[in-house]
Amino acid sequence: MSAPAHWIGVAARGHVMVGVAEGFVMFAHGKHGAVKQVQPGDWFVYYSPTQTLGKADAVRRFTAIGQVLEGEPVQMQMGMDDTGWRRAARFLDAQEADIYLLLPQLSFVTNPAHWGMYFRKSLFRVEAGDFALIAEAMGVGDLIH
Repeated sequence: MSAPAHWIGVAARGHVMVGVAEGFVMFAHGKHGAVKQVQPGDWFVYYSPTQTLGKADAVRRFTAIGQVLEGEPVQMQMGMDDTGWRRAARFLDAQEADIYLLLPQLSFVTNPAHWGMYFRKSLFRVEAGDFALIAEAMGVGDLIH
């Protein structure tokens, strides 16, 4: 079995907190292809630019961190006429971490003046070292090994 991958998902904090409460991860507004990328045992962290999707209520923090559990993606009803795909997840009891304190240390942010461009994707893979920095800032660095 290969080593677990490390992912950053980007979602409004309000949506992330629903996943935390119900024990699931969802990426790219529930697109099947996105949730299929993450595998059981992989680690993930959510970055939340805002509290509410489409609003200017800035958060700009890493808001939740955890590990994908065994099982295949499951389709769920999200609204009256909308469905999305999710995976079961175990979230760690972590504190939120300010993105600005971590930007100078993250290896994938090669142009700090345009750091927001790196977080335009809904889901992207990062190196274990970057993930460990984020986990440490969230107070759970010792739990991700």
